[in-house]
Formats: sequence, C-alpha cells, structure tokens
Amino acid sequence: MIEIIVNSRSKKSLIELDKIERVLQEKKLPYRVLKTSKNNNAESLMNKIRGDELIVIGGDGTINEVINNYHGKEIIYLAYGSGNDLARSIKFKKDVEISRLLDSKRFIEYDVGVVNDRKFCSGFDIGFNADIIKRTDGSRLKKYLGKYIYLLKGVIGILMLKKYKAKISWDDGEIDTDKLYLLNAMIQPYEGGGIKFAPDTTGQDGKLHVMIMENISLITFIYNYVCILFKKHNKLRKVKQITTDRLIIKTNQRYFQIDGELINSEEKLNLSCISKFYKLKRMEKNEKKFK
Repeated sequence: MIEIIVNSRSKKSLIELDKIERVLQEKKLPYRVLKTSKNNNAESLMNKIRGDELIVIGGDGTINEVINNYHGKEIIYLAYGSGNDLARSIKFKKDVEISRLLDSKRFIEYDVGVVNDRKFCSGFDIGFNADIIKRTDGSRLKKYLGKYIYLLKGVIGILMLKKYKAKISWDDGEIDTDKLYLLNAMIQPYEGGGIKFAPDTTGQDGKLHVMIMENISLITFIYNYVCILFKKHNKLRKVKQITTDRLIIKTNQRYFQIDGELINSEEKLNLSCISKFYKLKRMEKNEKKFK
C-alpha cells in the first residue's frame, strides 16, 4: 500500500497529488491519501501510516511535521512549499517520474537537529531570523510573493532590529551577552527561502553549524547579512562560527524558528544533532531524470 501525506493548504501540492493519483491508477497500484487539515497536521497523520511506501507532498513545514513523528520508513519527498529549503539543500529535483522513484532502491540518510523535544531538518534561529518569521506569519503577501516575502520582511526587520539577552554554551566555550542579534544553527545549507547560511554543512556530518552575531554595530550586522545573501561568507566580520554536536541557550526571546515555523520558546533551549535519523528515496545513480 502506497500512502500519501499532502499539505491541503497548498494548491501546488494538490495539483501534484492529482498527477500522482493518475499515475498510480494507470498502474493499478493501491494507495490512500491523507490530507492535512486544521485539526490534523502531518505529524498527527503519521500515526495512521501503515503501508510500505510513503510519499510526502508539501513544503519545509510539512516535512518537519512528518520527521517529528517519523517511523523509520523511506520517504519520497516532493517539495511544493514557498521556500523548499530542504529540497534545495539536498539538490533534490521534482522533475522525476514518480513510478521511477517508487521502483528505486536507493535512499540517503540525513541528520536532524533537536531543540528540547522538537526536531528540525534545516535550521534553527533566535534573534533576527526568528523575528522575520514572526512578521511573515499571517502576512497576506506571502501567497503572492512566495519566498521573496522573507526578503521584504528582512528589510523591515533591519529597520526594527532587536537585541536579546542570551547565555550560549557549547563544548569548550561560552558567550554571555545582552546584545544578541542572531543565532543560527544549521543542519543543511539553506533556509529562509534560499539563503545559504551554512555552506560547509552536508546534513550528514552529525554536527550543528552555528553562527552568532552579537555585540556588533548595526552597520556591521547589515554588512554581514549582505555577505550571507551573496554567499560571501569568507568576508564576514566579528561573527562567531562554531561546529558542535550540542548547544545550550538561555535567552529572553520567547520564540524561535525551525524550518520556517515559529515555536513558543522556553527559557532554556538544549540543541543537539541526531546523525542519520531519516531516509529520503532518490533515483538510482544510473537512471536518468524525466520531465
């Protein structure tokens, strides 16, 4: 039995579902569809998964929900969200015949990050990036601007830049500051609708790749963010960069973001990385891609 979890709020996801259903019906393959709703997100729908094959259609938020109730099955992930940062990070293309993905025996295992009891596939933020997500949530412009909504809200965020108190501890270091502007911890390279925050991570090294901007001027912060946008990470100034498997944060910011979703925060945040946690199906190496 092939089971499909689809984000029902996404028109693109529903269009893709219709295409997949036609293929499965032509091949007379048994399947069932589980659609997200106001009362049942993808995380709760995972309790109903019993089949041998799982297809997930949606964006970064949908795959995040699936991973937070993951049962160890290989997943065919088709990214149809506004950001699609996980798909961009793992260089996964949507232009592949679904039947070939179903037939493939190849899969790749990826790490996840954990903050307290919540898992994330791509990235975690407090400070500036979390404030962008807060401003983006509920914006009517999101459905028109797509991933560019993050850029617009980022510009607004710079004009209203906030600073936070934070005590940050890792293996062999500690920062205690009342001028934290950004803490970004990545599992994959991309987040924020295509911004490459961590060019050196692969999602398979068992580490958190952490960037901290604190106690710097507004001009330096803007300069650094422009460097990140244009992938000039070697030119960053006064930025602390850490590679670790554990991080402890105490902060007065009462929310954080993971995989594009805003989460209410506790005073103490424990971050870690779980190596090779979930499996995504890929094409066999000797197969070609088809439109």
